[in-house]
Amino acid sequence: MRDYTYLDAGRFGITNIYRTKRFDIDRLDLNWSSGYDNRDFVRGFRIVDHDDGNRVYVHGADADDLIFSMAHINNQENSGEKDFEAYILEVLESKKYLVANQKNTVDQVKEMLH
Repeated sequence: MRDYTYLDAGRFGITNIYRTKRFDIDRLDLNWSSGYDNRDFVRGFRIVDHDDGNRVYVHGADADDLIFSMAHINNQENSGEKDFEAYILEVLESKKYLVANQKNTVDQVKEMLH
């Protein structure tokens, strides 16, 4: 498997940070050796939905919110893959990456699943 991808003619290194049966979350970092200046997307995340074949790119404040929320969900007691997938499905629909901005809090998501 290659460890790079191209986005808007820029070469990005890929690091997989989370994987479930349905989703991959990859960190993307621009390869600066090619001399790209003034890029909007220089580092962020790619969410790949294998069931729908959908890819979403997140950077800036949204990327910060995504990584914070992922850490928060994974640190919850009894948190599992279903909780994480419910969070990702919610953010793909709402585009609100911070857990506090979700329609359903993590506890409500857990209640829905159990």
